Amino acid sequence: MDIKKKTVFITGAASGIGLETAKKFIQEGANVTIYSRGTNKIPEDAFPADRVLICEGDVCDRDAVGRSVNATMKKFGSLDVLINNAGVAQRKRFEDMLEEEWNKMLNVNLCGMFIVTQEALKAMVTGAPERHHDGCIVNHKCIINISSGAGLFGIPELSIYSATKGAIIAFTQALSGELVQSGIEVIAVTPGSVGTDMFKDLFKGKEAHHTPADVAEVLYKTAIGEMKPDSRLIVDTFYHERV
Repeated sequence: MDIKKKTVFITGAASGIGLETAKKFIQEGANVTIYSRGTNKIPEDAFPADRVLICEGDVCDRDAVGRSVNATMKKFGSLDVLINNAGVAQRKRFEDMLEEEWNKMLNVNLCGMFIVTQEALKAMVTGAPERHHDGCIVNHKCIINISSGAGLFGIPELSIYSATKGAIIAFTQALSGELVQSGIEVIAVTPGSVGTDMFKDLFKGKEAHHTPADVAEVLYKTAIGEMKPDSRLIVDTFYHERV
């Protein structure tokens, strides 16, 4: 995929991995919609106004998500890449976990992804994809879901977070099969430890093996097809520390 003039919709993009990913795609010539809480922290002149749309909102708010998808289409005319990045985590022993804490992680990490993906697909699925004479799809599109190394193997005191990230991988695999005829790839990316504020809060005193910019590079290369998922539809080039 030639990303220039294509449109990328990124959730949780006001900081960390999401913000670095937005910067990377903008640098490479894409239009970008930043959908996130806390967008007031982004300086007004941080991005070129003609190629960036900043939308404040919660991934669990279907009306806000829908308005942002519509605004994206109005401003840019297409939605080609969706990156489901928004997520929350809490480190706590399972027996001490409260039901409201369980619900919060499931709501953001899974229900939010469900809502955003459904709303984005209204813009992404526009009938049968156009194909070259050799059968290859002309207007390639993709959905990239950010899972985690914790989705590949459970981490003690992160049982609920691990469960949601494992579910993201299964969701990716199932949705991929449903969308194959629409010409939309669905891929999961599983970062290891990344030096975000969330990581520093969860693993106090530990050094991360990757930076948000490292993950942004993987997401960009995945979107353009330079990095391919394995047979499980997972892109994983990260080091995972087994705890």
